[in-house]
Amino acid sequence: MLASEGLVFSNSLREENRAYFDNLTSSYFSIAAAISLTWTKHAKLETDYVEYAARFIDGKIAHDPEIARKFCLRFGPEELDEALINYAKFYRTVKNKMPDFHTCSMNEIARLQVNLLSELNNLKNAGEVVKIGPWLFTGPFKIILGDQDRLWTNDGINAIVLPTGIEVDRALVKLQKEGYGFMNGFDRNWLTERGPLLDSYGTYQLAHSFIVSIGKLAGCPAIHINSALYLLGRDEI
Repeated sequence: MLASEGLVFSNSLREENRAYFDNLTSSYFSIAAAISLTWTKHAKLETDYVEYAARFIDGKIAHDPEIARKFCLRFGPEELDEALINYAKFYRTVKNKMPDFHTCSMNEIARLQVNLLSELNNLKNAGEVVKIGPWLFTGPFKIILGDQDRLWTNDGINAIVLPTGIEVDRALVKLQKEGYGFMNGFDRNWLTERGPLLDSYGTYQLAHSFIVSIGKLAGCPAIHINSALYLLGRDEI
C-alpha cells in the first residue's frame, strides 16, 4: 500500500509543481526552496507566493514582509519570513555550486547535498545563517527529486536525505506503536532537532535510514515512502 500510494502522491506533487519550474525565470534551486516551504506548511502553495519567494531567494527582488503575512500557514508570518531571508543568505553563498538539475547525475545531487551541508554548517557557526536546520535544509531536495522523475529508478536515489516533518514524524511513530518489525530500533528522539547542525543531521539520517528500509521492503525508493508517510500521518491512507 505505501509503495503504490506514495507513487501516486509523488506523481501528483510533480504535476502540481511542474508549471513553476517550466514558467518561472528564477534559478531551479530557488524555485525548489520556495516550494519546499509549502511542503513544510510554512506557506500556501499559490503562484504569487512561489514567484515572489523564488525571486527573493534568487536575489532578484527586494524583501517584502507583507508576502509572509499574506501567505503564511502553520508557523505564522515571522517564521516564514525568517526562513525566506535565511534561504536567500544561504543561496547567495552556494549558487555557484549548482549543477544543471535537468541533466545532472544522481551522484552529482548526492555530492551537492553533502557540500551544501558543509557550507551551511560554516555559515551557522559564523552566525550568518539561522533558522535552517535539517528539516528546512533537506526540503529543496525533496522537491528536486520529486520533479526529476527520470531519477526515480536510479540506485543512488536513497542516498539523498529527505525531510520528515510533523506528518511524516507522526506516521513513523504510528508504525512503531503498531509493532511493525521493520521499526525495531527506531528512536523517536531522532525526529527532534537539537544541538549543533551536524549532530542533529546525524540523527536525521538515522530516521531517513528507516524510510529507506521500508522502501526496500516495499520495492520502491524512499522518496515514494516519504510521500506515503506524509499521507499516513494525515490519516489519508
